[in-house]
Amino acid sequence: MNFNQPSQANSKPSFKVIKIIHLALLAGQCLFAVVTIFLNNTRNGFDTSKDKEFLLIAIVLTVGGFFVGNLLYKQVSGVSAKKATFAEKFTTYQSALIIRYALLEGPSLFCIVCYFLTANLIFLLISGAIIIYFITLKPKADTIAEDLNLSYEEKAGLEDS
Repeated sequence: MNFNQPSQANSKPSFKVIKIIHLALLAGQCLFAVVTIFLNNTRNGFDTSKDKEFLLIAIVLTVGGFFVGNLLYKQVSGVSAKKATFAEKFTTYQSALIIRYALLEGPSLFCIVCYFLTANLIFLLISGAIIIYFITLKPKADTIAEDLNLSYEEKAGLEDS
């Protein structure tokens, strides 16, 4: 019995794990934003005259997280596509997704904290844009199959989950 070759049953839970990770990170951002909105009774509108330092940091983190996340995702998923077994491909790809998600979630949470501290709605707007982009990154079997250059059998195993 060869333990290095994963069965098709191993691909289904892995795909579900990626979907659960994405959903959990998305829900965490949304819930934190909602709680912060309810806790913060004051609104300063979109006045950026007092919060220039926070705004500059938020913009740098957001743009940096977007570009660095996409760059690392492409590099790591490219490496994962060259792995020999499906399990190795999928594990490396999962790491690439988690890195990408983390580099987007960090700036989003920072913006929500900045909103809580300053009551400036511009930070919620930035966080909302990140969350909308985060929603578009929902893992899909077709995207994974394309990124990993999966064989027909491996792709069929993903689509069943």
